[in-house]
Amino acid sequence: MLSNLFLQLTHIELLISYPVKEIASLAKRDSRFNVKLLNDIYFEDSFVDEGLHRLMMNHVVNWLYERGENPDAFVQRIIDRCAAFEAVPARSVLRSYLPYISQFYSTKDVRQLCLDIIPKRYPLLSDWRFLRRDVVDGIRKEFVSFRFDTPGMLVTNPMRWFNGMVQLGPIFLNTPPYEHMNFKASQTSFVEALENRVAAEMKDDGYVYVNGQKVGKNESFADCIAENGLEWPEEAEKKMTCVKALENVVDEKTGAVLIHKDCYYGAPVSVVLFEYKADVVAPEPFNKLMSAVVKQEFDSWKPIQKAQEQLLEAMNDSVTVIYYKTDDSISVNSKHLMRNVPARILRNLLREYTATGREEYENREFKRDPAICMDPLRPNFESRLNRVIAHINGCDDPNKPSEGVKRYFEIERHRRGGFRFVPKCKIIFREE
Repeated sequence: MLSNLFLQLTHIELLISYPVKEIASLAKRDSRFNVKLLNDIYFEDSFVDEGLHRLMMNHVVNWLYERGENPDAFVQRIIDRCAAFEAVPARSVLRSYLPYISQFYSTKDVRQLCLDIIPKRYPLLSDWRFLRRDVVDGIRKEFVSFRFDTPGMLVTNPMRWFNGMVQLGPIFLNTPPYEHMNFKASQTSFVEALENRVAAEMKDDGYVYVNGQKVGKNESFADCIAENGLEWPEEAEKKMTCVKALENVVDEKTGAVLIHKDCYYGAPVSVVLFEYKADVVAPEPFNKLMSAVVKQEFDSWKPIQKAQEQLLEAMNDSVTVIYYKTDDSISVNSKHLMRNVPARILRNLLREYTATGREEYENREFKRDPAICMDPLRPNFESRLNRVIAHINGCDDPNKPSEGVKRYFEIERHRRGGFRFVPKCKIIFREE
């Protein structure tokens, strides 16, 4: 599970820049875009699954391309808003820096410290290394390497998102962004980086062609290391074949730079060069963040909150569940789902969830209820819970499927002795 912070910034940019109707059309492209996911993205300190991170980012990129918009410009808008401290989820950002506040007040270089703590603030990056750190004429020149343990899992082409994420660090701390950032190598393959915008062809001469033009050449990762005056200890990785970009490849419709000249694609790690003025210190690095927290207690956040509420309403993703006392049954959107003991289990669960928002439950809580387990010596609760899950999944009776109940909520048996209720939309529950 990952922090939702960058997803949150992306979602806020959508809410600010586009009509709710258009965002809803984006969200309705995939059934996994439900109200629960949109709330997890929006609310502070939420976490999302890596796969859902990739789902959203890829859909946003494809949606922007279809609109004729440059995804790089979209990320730059996020950076610009943060630089103006407009629509920054300030409490979330401030909380992420809490363990390092004293360091930022004592450091001689805020931007260097931002790079130093990246592995701690962004655990999705692994094996973060400084390959070389020089200072020449007051300019720091630092080569960093890192890996994504599952390349492409967070997003097909993470380069633009990484650039945005790293540039935000100094901005949030009242200092300028890095003057220059340049990928020297990327784990993203050459083909993935093209994002299906143009077709590439690898020929027997070892060159890659786009529209008949040579744009890439097979080289080894060792060539990248030598070209930049670096050292790399893993000999096997140095022998890996990459594609060195000979030219920029630009999407004709949007102007997005798909391939960056001189970058080695398909490398075992990503290598980035940072060049920036040394010893830049903000007297009060957290001053703007604190001011943004105070402002958001008043009116500055309300337009975004209103847009979020309108989006959830536009999704029209809610379900009404009714427990009928007279015949001990439950209906979902006026369609019968289950009765008797399975209905009572779901009723008890929904009573608690709608009252408190609780999602984690212990089997023993239900075993103690005589209306569910009449024989305390042989409660047999697990098989009864299986019946509830079967009804929800629509597999209890193949002739009478539950018609999509699973899209509203599920029950996951994720650990022994307990289970999780997974709501996927707003649930309206009542008893009659």
